[in-house]
Amino acid sequence: MKLILIANIIICICAFIGFTYGMIKFFKPKKAVYAQMIALAVGCVAFGRLYQVVRLLTGGDMFNGFQLGVFGVIGSLLFLFSANFGAMDSLVDDRSREFIKYRLISLAAPVAALVLYIIFVWFTDLPRSVKIASALVTVFVMQASYFHLKHLIFPDVDLGIIKCLRRYNLLALIYTFLCMAEMVVIGLGNETGILIVGVLIGSVMIGVIISAERGIKKWTI
Repeated sequence: MKLILIANIIICICAFIGFTYGMIKFFKPKKAVYAQMIALAVGCVAFGRLYQVVRLLTGGDMFNGFQLGVFGVIGSLLFLFSANFGAMDSLVDDRSREFIKYRLISLAAPVAALVLYIIFVWFTDLPRSVKIASALVTVFVMQASYFHLKHLIFPDVDLGIIKCLRRYNLLALIYTFLCMAEMVVIGLGNETGILIVGVLIGSVMIGVIISAERGIKKWTI
């Protein structure tokens, strides 16, 4: 239990650092909504993990029934998905047949997430409520990861938007699969694995904000 608590504290601190930095940099007049949604995604992680830290410190169990910290993960994935879906994706993909191969390749990410869930979460002894919560997370991982992979491999467009944001999309894609990895190590009951994944998620929370800021700065120059 101590390693699980440490992992959540690390993620919480790193996410609050990233969120604060994002609020300072992105929540100003004429700043892109795209960047603000990324900052809010990191904020969801911060507050979700804060709940889990408090729950663990007060003797709660993260693995016995549904717990509200899951909404932090879902919220972060929703913001990441929303940032890429719609206006940003329409700049990237004109829906022509020319780019169909990139759309098909991008399906590898959601398919991989679904396979990981079925093999390492569904077929475990975790409570049904935890499996259902994990299934919800997996659905949003599938949606967000599709667009992050798509924008990572798609040919560049005018103003170099795709190229500028590739590092961000790579880190965001890694985050989506770290969410899956966390469910896997929880399903396996591997506390050391939970700590390792926690350190990686914490690092990525700072990385996505910095990479997004640098990418958007190049894009807007």
